Amino acid sequence: MRKIIAIVLLLLLCASALAEAAPGNRLGYKVLAELSGGKRNAFVSPVSLAWALSMAADGAKGETRQKLLKALDADDTDAVAALAEPLVEAGVRWANAAFVADSLALLEDYEARIASAYEAERFALSGADAVKDWVREKTDGLIEDIPLSLDGDAKLVLANAVAMEAEWASPFEPDDTWDDTFHTPDGDVTVPFMHQETYAQYGEGMGVQLVCKGYMNGGLALMIALPPEGGLKRALTNLAENPNSFFTFKPNPQNVSLALPKLDLSTEESLVDAIVATGCWVPFSDKYADYSGISDTPLLVSDVLQQVRFQLDEEGTRAAAATEVVMVEGTALDDDEGPKPIPFVCDRPFIVAVVDRSTGAILFAGAVVNPLGD
Repeated sequence: MRKIIAIVLLLLLCASALAEAAPGNRLGYKVLAELSGGKRNAFVSPVSLAWALSMAADGAKGETRQKLLKALDADDTDAVAALAEPLVEAGVRWANAAFVADSLALLEDYEARIASAYEAERFALSGADAVKDWVREKTDGLIEDIPLSLDGDAKLVLANAVAMEAEWASPFEPDDTWDDTFHTPDGDVTVPFMHQETYAQYGEGMGVQLVCKGYMNGGLALMIALPPEGGLKRALTNLAENPNSFFTFKPNPQNVSLALPKLDLSTEESLVDAIVATGCWVPFSDKYADYSGISDTPLLVSDVLQQVRFQLDEEGTRAAAATEVVMVEGTALDDDEGPKPIPFVCDRPFIVAVVDRSTGAILFAGAVVNPLGD
């Protein structure tokens, strides 16, 4: 009976995790593929990126707004703002803010919009430290510092922070953690692996093994994709092209023998080049970008920065992300015997994604090439 209950619980935790793609999912996966290239660690928070870009889109006009909405797979910015309530119900903490220079006058309609739709607080842009302190507070110190430097040209920083802490529905036993070999493209490294034999949603496709592991709160699930040796880049490309159908599981839970490295990885990236590489270049063009819905002062996005911290251990997952859209002044712009477990040994580069099962929103997605860090 205990086994049956466990199987039902796993179905509840994972079956809904493949809801229709939320705004920002595809863009997040594309950015992840660009950043990693199958050769290095990379993490992104599609949700955090979507919120920050959506706040910019609310002050964009014409083609600039259209391109941002297209990149986010959203008909309007309300679709992005609507992610807030389900994520809170899933135990995710989030916050938005606008840091405004004294020399910039925001349009009243824009300021009212981001305050009502995103609960964005307004702060004075007195320097980078103000933004760094806000990120540290909103991520409970998980992100201690951000590589943000601002000069006198900076007029506006639109910031988002998300954080989560979730316990596994089926925790790993500490006694079942031991050092083993992980095969990176640059050679083998020794890392601590957590081991567990468990019933889980399992799938296969194009040589990629897939597993869904649920959290106790029931609102989130961790998707793991283990490509064949040398297949990370192709898997990332396929994920970016088919975010709705990539994680496809068999109808019934399978007995899986899971070996997963413990992780504590941090990444800091400028995402502009990766976003532009997806075809979304107009919002970053000094010649064509139009943010006249924010202020009468012409503005240009000079950078999109994102920091992610991602931890996996025997008890669960702790993760946080912060995204800053920096704008400067510019020109107009159980014990029973069962079936033999399926080996799922993450001893080579793999992909992880934390999904909100009610909306399908991707909170965090990562390519793990070396669990010890780059």
